[in-house]
Amino acid sequence: MLKGVVLAAGNSSRMGRPKALLEHEGVSFIEIVCGKLRGLGLEGITAVLGRDHEMVLKKWRPQKEEIVLNDRPELGQIHSLRLALKEISSEASFLICLVDQPLIKQETYEAVKDFWLKNPDCIVIPRCRRAGEPQVSGLKSQVCPPDPLRVTHDASRFKRGHPIIIPAVYRDLCFSGPVDKGLHWVTHHEKVRVKDLETEDSGILRDFDTPEDYEKLETGG
Repeated sequence: MLKGVVLAAGNSSRMGRPKALLEHEGVSFIEIVCGKLRGLGLEGITAVLGRDHEMVLKKWRPQKEEIVLNDRPELGQIHSLRLALKEISSEASFLICLVDQPLIKQETYEAVKDFWLKNPDCIVIPRCRRAGEPQVSGLKSQVCPPDPLRVTHDASRFKRGHPIIIPAVYRDLCFSGPVDKGLHWVTHHEKVRVKDLETEDSGILRDFDTPEDYEKLETGG
């Protein structure tokens, strides 16, 4: 069982308005992300909204999404994830997305899901080569050895992004780590197995925090 979680509870203080309602090609970020998740045929989608939820829900109509409210977004994304997981079956694995990453391609979502289906007991994280590194062709179906307990991530050449899939077996770790360490504590825990999926899709790395970031998107930058 795989469910989607969209983290959209941030205060958007630097942006100055809800990032969920920013638009790309006439469609809100939250609808773009949720629409791509719907296309995956997941067993459910949960969107975590913050203090601006009334504004968001006035302009965005959820379809299959369940809404969870986070009134303490200052505790970070891990707090939003914990709130979502409390509403999700303990038997479900979960695909985590950020609302301010609308440029991730549908095929990348599909590749991450398919890769996890082949490695259901591993955390799956997409990664993209850093600028200046030679690109791969398309998506590599498997970039990590098949059986290691831990995989060394080459941070000098690659950067990890979203969406991330965390198997149900690691659910409890999402509740036990320090809030200030976030998901990093989970994905780097000594007990987890992680497999990276290499992609050319730089959308997995690109988010939008400031008006300047958004202006570049709108002007094609």
